[in-house]
Amino acid sequence: MRFISGVAMCLVVMVACFSCNQGPKDADVSDVHINFQFNRFEKDLFASDSLGVKRLHDLKLKYGQFTDVFVHNILSIHPASEAEEAFNLQKFVNDAEVRDIKRLTDSVFQETASIESGMNDFLKHYHFYFPQKPVPSVVTYISAFNYAVITTDSAIGIGLDMFLGPNISYYARLGIPLYIFNKFSKEYIVPSAIKACFQSDNDQAVVKSEFLSQMIYQGKLLYYMNVMAPEMQDTLKTGYTASQLQWCRENEGSIWAFFIENKLLFNTDPSQYSKFVSEGPTTNGFPKEAPGKIAAWVGWQIVNEYMDKKGSATLTDLLNEKDAQKILETSGYKPKK
Repeated sequence: MRFISGVAMCLVVMVACFSCNQGPKDADVSDVHINFQFNRFEKDLFASDSLGVKRLHDLKLKYGQFTDVFVHNILSIHPASEAEEAFNLQKFVNDAEVRDIKRLTDSVFQETASIESGMNDFLKHYHFYFPQKPVPSVVTYISAFNYAVITTDSAIGIGLDMFLGPNISYYARLGIPLYIFNKFSKEYIVPSAIKACFQSDNDQAVVKSEFLSQMIYQGKLLYYMNVMAPEMQDTLKTGYTASQLQWCRENEGSIWAFFIENKLLFNTDPSQYSKFVSEGPTTNGFPKEAPGKIAAWVGWQIVNEYMDKKGSATLTDLLNEKDAQKILETSGYKPKK
């Protein structure tokens, strides 16, 4: 197969195609009404230097299950009496490094209007497609870089300290690779939350350990993101740069030919296919212009064509179809060389 050099890319075409990867027809959610709640847990937690049983009790009254999730799961404070939990939370709040993280978070997130707007739009789409499911509240927190996004039965938790921007020195000091923390900025909050909701409702652990099945799972995720945030730029959905997206479009046939020629589709050995479905600065075996997790992009194209062929199929129908080979065959996916 032949891969086209990044030098050969036409910038005019790149701009024109920047968001040309259309999925389903955009849903009209203008008349969808939800009880959207956006709360700043970290502000309440750090409101006072003194954190006793009464304040912990007040947090539990206001935030319900999320407080226990924060204490027990995010901070790994073992369940105990409220007095012991309050004591350990007090240590967390008073920690000098944690307070510096809180200072940075307050500086970056003085206002959250754009995040609230994006999450509200996402949850309207979520309610449109899944009206039987409760609409979660949105809760922000800081956890000293433990978790970026968590989901519970009733809330989406956003760890703001994981979205402070790539220039924050903490990320490099923690040993996080540059290609990862380059996406630790506020514009990735909404796509990260959408991705977390998909993964919560569609557990990857039960997906067949086979390259095609893993690729289709990633394609479903990107299709889902396109449905939930149709106005979002493809760079934010995929985590690719604009030039990497264009490289994929220019080389779609060659990528697919590589998978076929190397007999990868039905390979069940993760050690042989994981590099194509895992995060990375690029994909081993491909030119340096190629993004990491390149199979996710191919999976997206297959799922798009599958849904086009199915016509009346709903998002729920797609998510319920677990046969990756059936999706591929129905799609008739055959990219041009």
